[in-house]
Amino acid sequence: MENTWATRDLPVLDAIVQYLDKAAGYSFPELGDIAERTELDVSDVGRAALALESDHLIELGKSAGDPGSWHVKRVSGEARRMVGQWPTAEQFVDELAQRLSAAADEEPDPERRGRLRELASSAGDVARNVFVDVTSAVISKQMGT
Repeated sequence: MENTWATRDLPVLDAIVQYLDKAAGYSFPELGDIAERTELDVSDVGRAALALESDHLIELGKSAGDPGSWHVKRVSGEARRMVGQWPTAEQFVDELAQRLSAAADEEPDPERRGRLRELASSAGDVARNVFVDVTSAVISKQMGT
């Protein structure tokens, strides 16, 4: 079976999240609009939307006929994290580590600089450990173990 995540589903999800963010609740994207934005065939966008809905990433409003007239009612927080609109816990911790490191670079007091570097290193280690734990859990779940 073909992996459709990177070539179809993720671009569709990204376009949906962008549309909803710009619309600010005033309109809901029809899949025909998303097909234009992604330059994908509307039937492919329909298949992507059904796949995204099955994983509870979006909620669709469906009508009879062509999926181009279906519209997206909402997206989940997880969908926003997947496209990078909201940070994941790992991204948050990684950014914290980067900011602590930058603060250490600017700190004139050697003792405080050392503490900031130690905090930055610890935060980076936490981010890596969390990533490994989450990845392991996802793989285990997919394998049914």
